Amino acid sequence: MYIDALCLRLVQTPEHFQVIVTNNLFGDIVTDLASALQGGLGMAASANVHATDAGAVAMFEPVHGSAPPLVGKDLANPFAAFLTTGMMLAHLGWPREAERIERAVADAVAAGRCTPDVGGSLGTKAAGSWVRGEIERSLRETTVA
Repeated sequence: MYIDALCLRLVQTPEHFQVIVTNNLFGDIVTDLASALQGGLGMAASANVHATDAGAVAMFEPVHGSAPPLVGKDLANPFAAFLTTGMMLAHLGWPREAERIERAVADAVAAGRCTPDVGGSLGTKAAGSWVRGEIERSLRETTVA
């Protein structure tokens, strides 16, 4: 599919896509567009997985990169980093742990315990601490049960 048609279809019917494979330039454009459809760059997890005869080599990173203009301002959304970690855990064979992270992030957004870009009022540290606390609580409940 041509890149312009792909972008149009992503906006109109994103549910038609599960995986998109493209080159680096178009991949960068498409990930920025797709991140806007799910809440912005602060929510966009990413994986680069290369299948080889020996298995898969993978690199995981939030789509937003390092966001230098936000350094030290307590403004960046930390959820993409959490979700990327969950994606990596699922890839490594830890699906329950990945689900625990995804649930904590979803709960944070639903409760408004998030950064302003997704409807909350917390800074980076407070939003990250809230999710971390939910993950720890979930682990304690699992251990006790």
